[in-house]
Amino acid sequence: MCQSACLDQRCSGFQGPIEFQRAPGYPGQRSGRTKEAPQTSSPQASSSGTSQTPDRSGGSSHRPGGRRPARFNTFVSLRHKDFLLLWLSNLCNASAVWFQQITIPWLVWEISGSPFLVGIAAGSRSIPFLVIGPMAGVFADRIDRRKLVLVVQSVMAIVVLSFAAAIHMGYVEGNLGVIYALLFSVITGILHATIQPVRHAMVANTVPREDLWNAIALNSIAGNVARVVGPGLGGVLIAWLGPALNFYIEGVFYILMVIAMIPISLPFREAVTATRTSVFANLKQGFSYVISEQVVLRLLLVACVSDIMIGPIVHLMPVVADEVLGGDSRIYGFLVLATGIGGIIATISFASLGRSFMRGSVGLVALMFLACSAIVLGISTWLWVSLAAMFGLGFFRLVFKINNNTLVQSTIPDALRGRVMAIYNLDNGLTPLASMTLGLLAEFWEVNLVVLVVGLVSLALTIYAFAAFSDVRRMR
Repeated sequence: MCQSACLDQRCSGFQGPIEFQRAPGYPGQRSGRTKEAPQTSSPQASSSGTSQTPDRSGGSSHRPGGRRPARFNTFVSLRHKDFLLLWLSNLCNASAVWFQQITIPWLVWEISGSPFLVGIAAGSRSIPFLVIGPMAGVFADRIDRRKLVLVVQSVMAIVVLSFAAAIHMGYVEGNLGVIYALLFSVITGILHATIQPVRHAMVANTVPREDLWNAIALNSIAGNVARVVGPGLGGVLIAWLGPALNFYIEGVFYILMVIAMIPISLPFREAVTATRTSVFANLKQGFSYVISEQVVLRLLLVACVSDIMIGPIVHLMPVVADEVLGGDSRIYGFLVLATGIGGIIATISFASLGRSFMRGSVGLVALMFLACSAIVLGISTWLWVSLAAMFGLGFFRLVFKINNNTLVQSTIPDALRGRVMAIYNLDNGLTPLASMTLGLLAEFWEVNLVVLVVGLVSLALTIYAFAAFSDVRRMR
């Protein structure tokens, strides 16, 4: 039975049928019953973003059955020119984001001296994801994804460079300066929320399905390298030349991102069908699909354990370093560094060997080890044990996220990809709220007890998911 008919049966709330035109070589569903169109010897990808013959190999097939088995395929997806450009673009984006995240709190602290305003400034960038995110997913399925990113990133560069100039000329000072900084955080948060689901969807549009796992892993490498390098470099530059320089650098990163995006085509994107119904009907279709497609809903639910429960633990590390380990800012830096190193090793390992471990059971087991790492961190009073636990948090969280993201993207149809990924990324808006909740609990309980309870609850939920979600466990 064709997928459009299945979706019409599952999603009774849909207004009108959705037709999915399959791109040869990239089935949107994981079912082995979907037939693929034969490859031609001289494929030509359409630059408009809808594919006719998306084999990017230059004439040779890259299907699992037609490729010589290799033990290590760390950078296999970079052979696709469009993904290589997208990866470079996302590396620039991740670097820019970390420069902003390290500089805005410092700027607000320098102006106001208020921890409360520092927290507001840091969190205000994430809140728009709850409001803008789902609608951004609708736009990602209705219009040209590449053009949307080009326009938004160009606006982002103008906003950031203007703010840098305002700091440089002395306008961002006093109470008015705090207001400017908060407005800047909100505006950039809205712009990021608009394109984040689009950038995630574009990964699947630039590689064939058999290389998707590697593309997602390499995309995570970009974010983790920026996470390790960005805060340290940004802090040094603030101390050396002031915060304005960091925002100038952030603006340059956005310009480089636009330049890398210009020649990209999306050869594995399917024909756009969302425009046949209204915007609000599209929004309803996205939520209806997630609710009715049980395996997708369960993948999103288990992701909440990693992103909303365990993820915010890292924001308690200053308290852990001080109250539990009796250290200072250097200990805090080592704890965060251990998490970043664990994430980088996980992404490189998964990019090299991930195809062998691409299954739902592996993701759930990684989530169990992630919860166990949180438990160890909660009971530890020794630095080296805490560093090992933080390494585990970084390593197993990335293994789970890459595995889970790949399973989601391999399952959903491309016509709904933007909307589903927007729902998948709602954790960006919920994480600050979860961090505030953990911080509030730490006001009344010992911080290591808070971490321990979070780890135990997460482990219990994961064990339940492993036992109850047999369809997720069997995915591969």
